[in-house]
Amino acid sequence: MIFILIIGIITLIFGLLLLVSPNTILKMERQANRLVMTDPFFMKYRIPIGSGLLVAAAYMLYTYSVTIG
Repeated sequence: MIFILIIGIITLIFGLLLLVSPNTILKMERQANRLVMTDPFFMKYRIPIGSGLLVAAAYMLYTYSVTIG
């Protein structure tokens, strides 16, 4: 179950970065030497993808909290 929590937190962070600061993801990509994939597609549709990641993160965190409680 901790796996769901970790994925949810990572998804939340990347979703927020896509919406608020997409340049940070580009800087991370340069530092990570292609570890983080940022195709032009992701930058073009960053708002819908970021919103989708936030919804997915909220669902994962909610699922984690329900199964614990």
